[in-house]
Amino acid sequence: MINEDIGVTPFKSKKHKVKKAWMDYNGHMNVAYYTVVFDQAIDEFLEKAVGVGPLFIKEVKQGSYALQTQYRYLRELLLENTVYVSIFVADFTEKNMHLMCQMLDAQDHKICATCETIMVNVDLKHRKSCKYPQAAYEKISALHSASKELRSSTIIGQPIGLRNSSNN
Repeated sequence: MINEDIGVTPFKSKKHKVKKAWMDYNGHMNVAYYTVVFDQAIDEFLEKAVGVGPLFIKEVKQGSYALQTQYRYLRELLLENTVYVSIFVADFTEKNMHLMCQMLDAQDHKICATCETIMVNVDLKHRKSCKYPQAAYEKISALHSASKELRSSTIIGQPIGLRNSSNN
């Protein structure tokens, strides 16, 4: 979907190539680097799509903090694989955003991992949550509206736990 005011939804990050330093003893990308790629993509999304990234933080002294994050690892990533992250707004309030992030293989565009995160806008002087500025709130609202179809076709908000109840 394309909206002239907000660009393309879902937002697509720059590409990342799996580096040798990211590999673990199992011969695939270590979970810590999934977090690095998702975190960099979220920063890119906040800057380019919402306008509350690093430049905003310096100027306005407000920043987005992660309150809760859940990852799902769906496919192995090996050395030299290239991925990108798509992001859309799953939900929002005046102070919070629920982002749905999907890491996709740049070759076949299949989902390798997902990251759901709840973020809060924080006044960095007082270290307390605060409302997003009106312009950012309007962008978040527009991004949320533009992602209606994505929300209905994506698994969001899955609980964590074991399916087999062996504790009985």
